[in-house]
Amino acid sequence: MPDRLYLDNAATSFPKPPCVLEAMTRYAKGCGAPGRGLYAEARHAAGLIADARVNIARLIAADRSEQVVFGYNTTDGLNLAIHGVVSQRLRTQPNKPIHLVTTVMDHNSVLRAFNALIAAHPGQVTQTRVDADPQTGRVAPSAVCHALRDDTVLVAINHASNVTGVLQEVASIGALCRRNNVLFLLDAAQSLGHFPVDVEALSVDLLAFPGHKGLLGPTGTGGLYIRPGVEALVDPVRQGGTGTRSELDVQPSFMPDRYEPGSHNTIGLAGLAAAVGWILDHGVAALRNHELGLIRQTLDAAAAGELGLGWQLLGPTEPEGRVGVFSFVHDSLPATRIAELLEHEHGILSRPGLHCAPLAHRALTDGAGALRLSVGPFVTQADIVRVLEALRTIGASARRGVAAVVAS
Repeated sequence: MPDRLYLDNAATSFPKPPCVLEAMTRYAKGCGAPGRGLYAEARHAAGLIADARVNIARLIAADRSEQVVFGYNTTDGLNLAIHGVVSQRLRTQPNKPIHLVTTVMDHNSVLRAFNALIAAHPGQVTQTRVDADPQTGRVAPSAVCHALRDDTVLVAINHASNVTGVLQEVASIGALCRRNNVLFLLDAAQSLGHFPVDVEALSVDLLAFPGHKGLLGPTGTGGLYIRPGVEALVDPVRQGGTGTRSELDVQPSFMPDRYEPGSHNTIGLAGLAAAVGWILDHGVAALRNHELGLIRQTLDAAAAGELGLGWQLLGPTEPEGRVGVFSFVHDSLPATRIAELLEHEHGILSRPGLHCAPLAHRALTDGAGALRLSVGPFVTQADIVRVLEALRTIGASARRGVAAVVAS
């Protein structure tokens, strides 16, 4: 069995920079509960969380780090944004309709949150799902514009697809939302750390992010950026102790305590602070250039027919229009079988299936699913050569098997 090659970075990144484990180990040896004591260890732990907040703010070009709210993952951030916005509207304007907009390319973290609200408030909360190009998965900003109505309160769109890797034209979408006084929620699960993000340039009101994917931190970290002033339009969805204003029996109204009840995942945020510091030191532009090289290598091989017959690579064909997420479909092999062969015969780890994006696969693969390979900063061009050779071998074997069956 060859050395195992991890290519499921869209699910969670691996390996992590060494500084991540080092930071988590240092905290574990010293411990301390942030905001729960005046002793040195507690102050140090609070400083680690502050460092993580500042680093995230720097990465997304946000002016105020207190607007970065920590949770458990992107899903947690999306749920806070979606349920918080709708809750505030229902509380302050109880008789008015609420219209939500997303796309067929979006993740179940958005689709299921929208559907739960629609089920809880039938007739009052409605949605529009904007279609995408069936070849690339790209959503036209004009289609989003046409979906807006007088009662639209929120548009939620993923920046980069976890199926096709396509980068959406979010600057145009954000600008039209701002012009129409509609909140714009960006799902940055597959873009942050891979691609430069500037929340002001993109007119972003809310940005949900994972700590454990492109940011290279540990699982159990992530959260939501809330543009200054927008917190007045987003109700908290949890309440509890914060270590601040403990004389109050209601949640503090100031940021970020308004949205961060309970004890933090301090050991995870220590690792996240180190991981984002590593990204800032190396530069997102440099990481993007490295990834673009891997994208070009893969696209060029697919376009030249180097994989052989039977393969289809989903998504855009221009490298600059995507991130390093590649979903393959074969005309005679299901994605689960390809994943098994990749692991057991070639030592390559991948993700088959629907990738928690059922509407995207309904549009792109007729719901059959695909085999996804996704890169990170430690993947090399030699690794891509190995993957392409494995796919070519698997495809050729499948065609020989089909030919043998036909001949018999």
